Amino acid sequence: MKKLFDSFWRISSPLTMKAAMINRYDELQNLFRRASCGIALLAGLSACGGGSSGGTAMPVAPVETPRYLLGGTVSGLLPGASVVLANGADKVTVTANGAFSFAGKLAAGASYEGKVDSASEGLGCSIAQGAATMGNADVNTLAVRCLPVVLAGVQEKIQKMAGMVRDAAGNYYIADAGNQVIHKMGIDGSLSVYAGVMGKRGVDDGPVSSATFSFIEGSRLAIDRQANLYVSDYCHAVLRKITPAGVVSTVAGQRRSSCEVDDLEPASAYVDGQKEQARFGLPGSLAIDVNGDVLLVDMHKNAIRRVAANGIVSTLAWTFAPMPEVSSDFQRVGRLALDSAGSVYFADATGSYLFRIQNGMAVKVAGNRSQNSSVDGIGGAASFFRIRGMQFNRDGELLLADGGSIRKVQADGKVTTLLGAAMPDANGQAPGFKQLTEMVLEPSGAMVVYDLGRHMLRRLDQDGKLSTLPALPGHIGLVDGSGAATRLTLGYARAVVADSAGNVYLADDVNKVIRRVTPDGQVSTFAGIAGKDGGVDGGRGTATLEGPVAMAFDKEGNLYFADQFHGQPRLVLRKINKQGEVSSIDYLPISHGTRFALAIDQQNNIYWVHNAGNGIYRRPPGGEFALFMPYENAMKALNGKTGTRDYISAASLAVDRRGALYFEDVQHHVIFKVAQNGDVSHFAGTSLRSDGKDGPPGTGSLMASDYFPLAIDANDSLYTGSQDALRRIDTAGVISTPQLGWGSPVLSTFAIGNGVLYGFTAQAVIQAPLP
Repeated sequence: MKKLFDSFWRISSPLTMKAAMINRYDELQNLFRRASCGIALLAGLSACGGGSSGGTAMPVAPVETPRYLLGGTVSGLLPGASVVLANGADKVTVTANGAFSFAGKLAAGASYEGKVDSASEGLGCSIAQGAATMGNADVNTLAVRCLPVVLAGVQEKIQKMAGMVRDAAGNYYIADAGNQVIHKMGIDGSLSVYAGVMGKRGVDDGPVSSATFSFIEGSRLAIDRQANLYVSDYCHAVLRKITPAGVVSTVAGQRRSSCEVDDLEPASAYVDGQKEQARFGLPGSLAIDVNGDVLLVDMHKNAIRRVAANGIVSTLAWTFAPMPEVSSDFQRVGRLALDSAGSVYFADATGSYLFRIQNGMAVKVAGNRSQNSSVDGIGGAASFFRIRGMQFNRDGELLLADGGSIRKVQADGKVTTLLGAAMPDANGQAPGFKQLTEMVLEPSGAMVVYDLGRHMLRRLDQDGKLSTLPALPGHIGLVDGSGAATRLTLGYARAVVADSAGNVYLADDVNKVIRRVTPDGQVSTFAGIAGKDGGVDGGRGTATLEGPVAMAFDKEGNLYFADQFHGQPRLVLRKINKQGEVSSIDYLPISHGTRFALAIDQQNNIYWVHNAGNGIYRRPPGGEFALFMPYENAMKALNGKTGTRDYISAASLAVDRRGALYFEDVQHHVIFKVAQNGDVSHFAGTSLRSDGKDGPPGTGSLMASDYFPLAIDANDSLYTGSQDALRRIDTAGVISTPQLGWGSPVLSTFAIGNGVLYGFTAQAVIQAPLP
C-alpha cells in the first residue's frame, strides 16, 4: 500500500496529479473490492467484477466431505487359500490372516454390508458385524472367520442317488436328490454336473445349465433310443424330458406346488389327457417300451400310466388276479420293468413280490412273506428281501437288486442268486453289499449297481468280477484317526451334539457307540464298544450301549443320552460323566416312535419327546418323568389353522438361556415355544405352509424337515432345516436363510458349539462358522 501512495506523490503536474489521484483512487477501490470478492465467491455474488470496467471470478477449491475406510480382520485362512469379501461392488481379496480394508472410502452416515463373496475350494467363511452405518471414523470391526469345510471323513460329490441310467455311448447319468442335479459319469470315470443348479430345488424348464429339479427318493430316470432322458418328478407330479441338445421341458402333467402326501387330492382326481391336461399323483419308477412310450408308476393311484410321444397320457387297464396268499397290503405297484416283447413286470411297493401283467391280470411270478429274506426257489418257494432295481438282460432274464444280493428270475419263476453274502464273485471275494437300490446293464453283460447302505457304485463285469468305481467309492465305515483318514459310520448318525469347546459327538446306533470329533478333526470312540450291544455301566472300554438315539449336555458338561433297547418298547436314560463313566439313570416314557430328542435346561430339568407320543415330558433333578405339555395345548395355540391334521409330530427340542423350551411340529411346519409353567404359543412358521419363505410368523415358512433337530446359538437364535437349507429363527420368531460356506450338503442332522455349525452327512462331519 505504501508503494502505491509513493508513486502517487511523484507525479509533478497538478492536472495530471488530479487525474492520477482519481485513477489511483479507482484502482484502490478495485483492490478492496477484489479482496471482498474472493471471500464472497463461494456465496456466488455476481457483483464481484472489476468496477466500471468489469472482471472475472476467481476459482476456489471445494471443501471435501470426510470419508473413512471399512475393514476388519480375517482368521482361519489356510496357507495358499484366499477369501473374497464384498461391500456392494467394492471387493477385496484377502490371502493372509490379519487386518484388511476395502479400497473405497465411505462418508459418515453411509450404510455398508460386508459379505463373503467366495472362498478357496474346501474353505467356508462367514462374516460377523458385517452390516451397519459409518460413523466419523474408520471401521475395523468386520470379523471374518474361516474353517475347512470337512472336519473329518470325506465328502462325496454325489450326495443321495435317486436314479441312474446309461446312454449308448457308455455315459452314466445319476440323479442326485441331495444336490438337486443330474451328474454325468463319463466312460473314463470322470464326474461332472450335466443338468440342474447345485443345491437349488425347483421345476424350471430351459437349458440344462439353468433348469432346476426337485429330486426325492421316489424320482427316477429313463432313457430312450434317441438319447432323450426322462425324469419323473415325484414332488411336482410331472414327467420331464432332457433332449440330447440339453433342453429341459415338461412332457405331461400339471405342476403341483406341494410335495407332501398329506396334501394330495383323492386318487380319483388324477385324470388322463393331453400333456398338461393330464394329472399324476406320485410318479415314480419309469420304463420305455419299443415304441418310445414312457410307462410310469403312479403310486398314489396304484396304477401304471402310459405317456405317448405326443404327450397323451392314458392308464393301463389291468387288475390283480385272485391271490389269497397275497394280502392287499402287498398289492401296490413299486418298481417297473419291460421285457423285449413289451410285457410289464413290477415289484410290490415293499419289494416282497414280483408280478407280471398278462391278459389284463397281474399274476404272481415269485415271492412269499414267510421268510422275509432272499431265498432261492421257484415261484412261491422263492422269497425276496427288498426288490428295488430291475433290468432285463440280453437273454431275456430279469435281474434284480434285492437287498444285499443280485438275483436272477427266469420266465418260469425260478429265482437264483448271482452275487450275495453266500455267493462270492469270480475272484472269490464276498461283495459285502448292504442295500442295493439301482441297477444298470451294459451291452457287454456287465452291470453297475448302487449300494445305498455303503454309498458305493460297484461294477460286476461280464466275467463275474466285482470292482468299485472311483466316482463313488463309499468313504464310510468305522475307522478312528484324523481328518480324511477316518471313516465315520454306516449311513448316518441318529443324533449329533456339540459341547462348548467345539467337540462333536455322534450317536452311532448301528455300531453301538458314541464317537467324538475334536476341533482339529481327531475321531475316537467316546463310549461303548463297537459291534457289542448291551446295557453294562462302567468306565470307558467296559461300558456297552444298546443303541444311542438322542443326546444332550447339562450345564456341568455331563452327556445324557437315550439308549434304545432293540426289539423292546423301552428306552433308558443314561449318563456319561466328564471322566467317561457310563451310568443308567431312569426308564424313559414308553415310546413306539422312531425319532427322539432330549434337552436339558439350566436347572437340569430334562425334557423328552418322540414323534409318536402324546406330548413333552419333563424330569426334575432327582425326580421322575411326568407329562409337561400335552399336544392338545399346542393344537389350541394354532387357533384352528390345522387343516385335516389333527395331531402333532415332534422330535426336536431346544432350550434357551431363560429356560423357554422350543419344539418343531413337522405336521404343521411350525415351531412352538413353551414357557416354564407349560404355557405354549405358536412361535415361528406358518401352519400348513412349507415353501421356505423368510419372514415372521404368518409370512415366513419352514420346509418339510423330516424331523431335523433344533439347535440354539449363544444369542438364543434357533436353527432348524431340511435337506434344502438350514434356517435361522431369531428371538422374535423371524425366519431367515443364512448363507453358509459349506455349499449344499445333504445332512442327516446337525449341532452348534463354540460358534460353529456342525453337520453330519453319510461320510463326513462338516463345519461352518456361524455368521
